[in-house]
Amino acid sequence: MNRLLLIGINTIRGFSGPVFNFLIALFAIKYYGKEDWGTMINVLLSVFLIVFIISWGNKDYLIRKYSQQPSKVYNAFYSNFFSRSLLLPLALLLLLFFPLNIACWSIILVVLMHSYNALESLVIYHQKFGAQFIAELIAFSLILSSIFYFKSFSLETFLKLYCITFLFKFLWVIIALKLWNEDFYFKISSIEFKASFWFFMLGLSGWVASKIDLYIVNFTMTKAQISEYQIAITAFLLIQSLSYLIILPFNKHLYRLPAKSIAEIKRMLALISFPIVAICTFALWLILEKIALLNLPIKFYILGGLASIPTYFFIVDIIMYYRNKKESSILKINFINAILNLILTYILIQEMGIMGAIISVFINQCSFLCFYKLKLIK
Repeated sequence: MNRLLLIGINTIRGFSGPVFNFLIALFAIKYYGKEDWGTMINVLLSVFLIVFIISWGNKDYLIRKYSQQPSKVYNAFYSNFFSRSLLLPLALLLLLFFPLNIACWSIILVVLMHSYNALESLVIYHQKFGAQFIAELIAFSLILSSIFYFKSFSLETFLKLYCITFLFKFLWVIIALKLWNEDFYFKISSIEFKASFWFFMLGLSGWVASKIDLYIVNFTMTKAQISEYQIAITAFLLIQSLSYLIILPFNKHLYRLPAKSIAEIKRMLALISFPIVAICTFALWLILEKIALLNLPIKFYILGGLASIPTYFFIVDIIMYYRNKKESSILKINFINAILNLILTYILIQEMGIMGAIISVFINQCSFLCFYKLKLIK
């Protein structure tokens, strides 16, 4: 029972981040308008990109290292954290793209996000899921209440607010982990970059394949359109992620179940995918059109829903690739789709605007499905 409770809390914790971001964007657009919140998204996308580069693959790499050397958990953590911190000067690039005050707060946010994200591996290792979820919930409540409190939008104010919430989450998790009771190490090593390289490549390929459309939209469309697309695509990504939550109870068993049982799980996912996606897409249309008033065409939602279905058909196949130690095949598939998504999104946006972006997402998801089902990469 305790094990199931732990899995449930971890699932809620993992799903809460995207849900909170969706709700923040939804109410911010509702109260401040698409144009104003589009400037916030523009800054956050740049911050997230730099944080991703600094943190490449460290969570998966460290968790594996902790399990191999449990007596040297904090030695590994601090060595990785201080070594990765050498990349923080990358944040200075923000000075080239934003006004000085905005860039400075963005740089501070990069430092705080890097510090908070570094604790993720310790949270997972020590299973402090409940504590982290509470921190995320309090931070979300603070930002959401601020949207209702401030009558007008100020980019600098909200950047300061994000800095405060990440500082709070960082300190909260440190207290939950009682980090001061553990030995402190100061060590910088190039091994931390080399050893986690393949984790970085897997993460980068998946990130580019799934996020490149959002960045192209960010650099080619108006702030209002950026807001519309960001909130809509985030919602459809939530629908896709439900496929993982459904198989989560079977996840560890998939590595040893016979082929017949795995086929049954695949069939179950296929059968429930259409009703789940249809219901969620209709609910999404009601929220975004009746509450947020995005005024997106109905065919955008139809394509978004169709783009959410393929994940339900290949999510188990991805785990089978890991089971058979075919990570290199996943890497190749991700990079091929990343290139395809980049080219298609850029061309289609020029011709069709925001509809071109969602069409490229649909084609990209169908491409993933073909690769995994037809085993084009062996």
